Amino acid sequence: MDIEQAWTRVGDALGYAVSCVTAEEPLNDRERADGNQYVLRVLTAVSESSQLTIDPVRPAFLPMLDSVRYLGGSGPDIDYDVAIVQPGVRHRVAGTRGGASFVGIAVYGHGGDKGATDIVASVDVDTLVGADGTFAYEFDHPEAARVIVRQYFHDRATQAHGAWTIERLDGGPAGAAPAAPPLPTVASLVPRIENLAQSVRWNLQLNQLWTPELREAPNAFVRQTADDIVAAVPNPDVVYATTWWSLAEGEALVIDLQPPATRYWGLQLCDRWFQCFPHRRSNINDRQAHPAADGSVRIVVADGDPGVPDWLDSNGHTTGVLFFRWLHADPDALPTCRVVPMAEVAAL
Repeated sequence: MDIEQAWTRVGDALGYAVSCVTAEEPLNDRERADGNQYVLRVLTAVSESSQLTIDPVRPAFLPMLDSVRYLGGSGPDIDYDVAIVQPGVRHRVAGTRGGASFVGIAVYGHGGDKGATDIVASVDVDTLVGADGTFAYEFDHPEAARVIVRQYFHDRATQAHGAWTIERLDGGPAGAAPAAPPLPTVASLVPRIENLAQSVRWNLQLNQLWTPELREAPNAFVRQTADDIVAAVPNPDVVYATTWWSLAEGEALVIDLQPPATRYWGLQLCDRWFQCFPHRRSNINDRQAHPAADGSVRIVVADGDPGVPDWLDSNGHTTGVLFFRWLHADPDALPTCRVVPMAEVAAL
């Protein structure tokens, strides 16, 4: 394949992406706009991630969330730093932990058509941190493909971010700089451009790959472990509960739960393309919630303020996905859902 054909595949993938948005029914204006924004977000994310493989001798972390992303059910309370690594090569991740509520490292292998989903190694950074707040973690695995460092925050305004780097440990004599990467060639760019096209298609297939069976039974959570979430790169330190949500005009979704003892839990509201909008009140965590005297929590999903303290805004969407995350905990009972008229929420 020549490079012009590779770019043609990118164009075809973008056409496919737009067709996936327009094929969703029913769509109102809000959903149509956010769906097309999703295509732009995907293109931004996969274009940047395609550059990770430029220099495998000098791996580097790419922050996967910023103001234009939050794809694939990624959490607004979580920072994700991802680096591509080579299998069978020893690497070191080292840096300063910072003040996040949790910092974890997970190494993933190749997961075939459904993404890099096989977790081949993981560690809680708190087990590595020294008295000076720094840490180092070394790994090698014959199937390693990427590594992700996650930071969980309860309050980004008051918790300091950590900082880290990644390096290969097979670079020759100690202190020797690795050889300069080769200059790009047309032939070397073709597979990267092809991968970009494939990544666009994969991301737009997400709601077919990820829990499609739940779409037929909305508003009922099911428990999911890292092994169950086959179309993503899950956190091995987290138990998830997921449901598709669906509401008609004038309806609200009331969610009741008894949270387990945990360092962090959070509920995230996504649209039908698994994207989140943090500035639109789409996430709540355990420090933001207002529990009752018995520790129970009630959260309401509605299109606009329903008159209760703990609520998430559907922002004109009629359906989407909800994710609970519990860090190092597994609740005895899953949250329950019920659909009620919006006018009755405040009286519950």
